[in-house]
Amino acid sequence: MALGIAAAIILALLGMGGYQRHEPGDGRRLSTFNVTPLGSSETSKRSVQRTRAASPTAATPEPRPVTEPREAPVVPPPPVTLHLPGVIMLSQSDYAASNIGKIKGTAGTGDGTQTASAGEAGGDPSIGTGPGGEPMYAAEWYRKPTRAEMSTYLPAGKLGWGVVACRTIARYHVEDCRELGETPGSRIAGAVRQAAWQFLIRPPRKGGQPMLGVWVRIRYDILPQGSKELDDD
Repeated sequence: MALGIAAAIILALLGMGGYQRHEPGDGRRLSTFNVTPLGSSETSKRSVQRTRAASPTAATPEPRPVTEPREAPVVPPPPVTLHLPGVIMLSQSDYAASNIGKIKGTAGTGDGTQTASAGEAGGDPSIGTGPGGEPMYAAEWYRKPTRAEMSTYLPAGKLGWGVVACRTIARYHVEDCRELGETPGSRIAGAVRQAAWQFLIRPPRKGGQPMLGVWVRIRYDILPQGSKELDDD
């Protein structure tokens, strides 16, 4: 009886359609499938297009003109006036010189000496005019050059005298020397002019103060050996 009841239940289930003999579908093997919902591809394309349309195109920046840096103007320093105690400084015009051949001195002799003229009160007297018509003063040695110092410049075997005019500068030195006269054919004046860089001359004084930049007359004599040397002017 139990077996019959079980068989009846199985038949009842088969008759109700709870078991199907055939597989679902059309019988073809499933190869590919897509889980994307319909319309999602078109929606994605539209959203991308909207995003591109919404984002503004970055404007290309215009190139800025390059401005070269300007150099600061060079301001020259103000001139410095040199003040030396006890020294009279002359202007540039006082140093102007002219052709010695056109110099007209005061009355003098053919040996290069000139007659002294009266100087200003409280100053050394001038002995005539120098280059450019400026006053010229007699030179006074601060230290007389030695024969060894002069031997390099003096012509060998020559005797006589030579006279030059030089400007006084600081520390008893002279510069800008010009030949004034010499024993004819001796070339002593040229030798004295070349050796003048080592001369030490006391500058003339005015009001007790030394004058720089003025003309002084320097004479140098070459005497025979054994004779007493004369004092150079």
